[in-house]
Amino acid sequence: SNSLRSFSAIPPTSSVPGGTTGANADQSMPDSLSPEVALKAQDAMKLYIEHGVGKRKLEQIAAEKEEGETALVDRWQKMIQIYLQAQCHIIALLGYTPDDRGITLYTTHLQYALNLAPPEQSEQLRKSGRDTYRVVLEKAFSLPLTEEQALKGELSIVDARNIMHKVSMRMQEAEVLEKVATLCSVSVAMNNSPEAKQIDMMRKHTVVQEVMVKDVYLGGDPSIAEEHGFGKGEDGYVRFQCAMAEHQGDPLITQYVGTAMLKLLQSAGIDVEAMQALEAMQKK
Repeated sequence: SNSLRSFSAIPPTSSVPGGTTGANADQSMPDSLSPEVALKAQDAMKLYIEHGVGKRKLEQIAAEKEEGETALVDRWQKMIQIYLQAQCHIIALLGYTPDDRGITLYTTHLQYALNLAPPEQSEQLRKSGRDTYRVVLEKAFSLPLTEEQALKGELSIVDARNIMHKVSMRMQEAEVLEKVATLCSVSVAMNNSPEAKQIDMMRKHTVVQEVMVKDVYLGGDPSIAEEHGFGKGEDGYVRFQCAMAEHQGDPLITQYVGTAMLKLLQSAGIDVEAMQALEAMQKK
């Protein structure tokens, strides 16, 4: 979902692998989603991730972790693609197109369902989405996250906001912005074609995410992840994201991260308005 991708600082995908376009993109999609159907869709998503094709694909990422040859950011991006693929498969069963456009509409309808459902059902929906994401993390990074989280209990909203405020301030420090600007200053675009520009933009997004992981979450002594009890290195980063999944829809956290991410993307030389216009065109 969009909130997930922005929360984890994932570059927007111009297309979802496994998604289809063309004739299918013109089909009329549902105009709403009931809370009951949304819960069933989330159950199906969990099934796909825990026992289906998604499980095998996530286990391949975990195997790459053991081999130690693939960078965390590359594996993280693969994990998000598998998560989105799974979502595409499930929403297609409900009549949404299995692409970015369908995911965006499904996410909007899911938000409406959350808002309209009685509090108990709304909370059930929210927790179901959170838990599915945690299973994805657990399988991709071979960590007993669900068990650990149950033992620790959830992070309070006050603590989560304070931690993410600290993250957003770190994102906007001069040395972080300068590092992103320096790494992104050389363009790899071979020509002016849209494809070349897209490749260059994706490279810049990867640079931003690498700096987010290495310098924002894991930089410093102690790092933000370590200081708040999530541990060192890659596992600390993954545990951090797992804990924060409880509050990924919080408007204040979204505002903190969104404002800081805008500055980072501008430092990377990414034309945010052009990027949003491109995304909007792809969703039409």
